[in-house]
Amino acid sequence: MFQRNLTGQRFAAVFILGWLLFNYPLLALFNDASTWFGVPVLYAYLFVAWALIIGLLAYIAEKSSLSESPADGDAATLTAKD
Repeated sequence: MFQRNLTGQRFAAVFILGWLLFNYPLLALFNDASTWFGVPVLYAYLFVAWALIIGLLAYIAEKSSLSESPADGDAATLTAKD
């Protein structure tokens, strides 16, 4: 029960991080005419921030699924092991 609550809080924190990364003040910092390896800086920032959010969400989801143990004696988990 505690782990599920902690996972929800982590998902909420990543949501807030994404909201901040894709909001006006940070986007205005990267809205420049310069390029980075031929890619406009704003596009590079958007792609890196997007990949970071997806990576964090995948990490949290994978970590929460690995930490859950089949200790409840669920019939589906017992038959899957046979």
